[in-house]
Amino acid sequence: MQGHQTVRTAVANWARLAIYADRGIIVLNKPPGLICQGSENGAGDVNDETATNSMTCCMVRDGFSPCTDVQFWTPSVAVDLKYRFKLESKPHPVHRLDKSTTGALVLARNASAARQISQQFQTRSIEKSYLALVRGGEKSFTARSGEIRDALDIVDGRVSIGQSCNAKFAATDWELLASSPTAPLSLLRLTLHTGLKHQLRVHLAHALHAPILGETVYTRSPISEKITSVTKVPENRIFLHAARISLSRYRKSGPSKHFRLGIAAPLPRDFVAICKDASIPLDKLDITGGLFVDNEPVAEEVADVEGRWLKVRLPQPRA
Repeated sequence: MQGHQTVRTAVANWARLAIYADRGIIVLNKPPGLICQGSENGAGDVNDETATNSMTCCMVRDGFSPCTDVQFWTPSVAVDLKYRFKLESKPHPVHRLDKSTTGALVLARNASAARQISQQFQTRSIEKSYLALVRGGEKSFTARSGEIRDALDIVDGRVSIGQSCNAKFAATDWELLASSPTAPLSLLRLTLHTGLKHQLRVHLAHALHAPILGETVYTRSPISEKITSVTKVPENRIFLHAARISLSRYRKSGPSKHFRLGIAAPLPRDFVAICKDASIPLDKLDITGGLFVDNEPVAEEVADVEGRWLKVRLPQPRA
């Protein structure tokens, strides 16, 4: 009984990942190393595709994997959220993020909400933007923004830009937000229009020739000493963050029931620290996170859907 209680206590900490909840959805700020899969075997690593099966989430870090070490309690984020939010069943996954990607991850509280949100993902009416630290200074870019429309091939789990009949259309928009004055590092905002495996990582490394900081699969070149001399780059960490997500929600009454709800997931501390070390400015809302209604920032509540911001806003780091 003591072991059973220990496992439950460990799993209960996962609820701290929740940054927003309303009557239909729960949004997590996913940390790096959290694997969210559509099946119990944990195989694969899918980015932002609609999830159709029961989701398992486990942390793989420092040699400890709750999925294998405490399997008898079914230690998943979904299970913990069920208890934390007093749900009748585990929350339903509506999309997924790569293991290495941090940021906004949406779950539906019930089957009805899952169908509605999943439909938005399938019709691509949900807007998703990412922040990425990439290797390359301002002179590495021939423009301040652009589009990447290179199709992707997936062979034996590895993704590449391809022209075969099996290649899938992939669309990414990018915008250069800032570059470091002291190191070949830049901050990009990425808009994901399709959700293929490792799409952003491949597009940035092979199409834009600006691999994400920490990328080791799609580039073999080492990190420049000009970067490591100004900041410490953690091992086994890719600096790609699902920063904002916007979806359609509906009021129960009133002349205009439809509105767009936006959720901004706070950047991880190490992401913010590298930007500070490299003198890359960040938007305050990207640091603290927050809510938007029809693209306008709002306070801690969205009364129309019984929504509330759950994360304590962190103070902005000193310049």
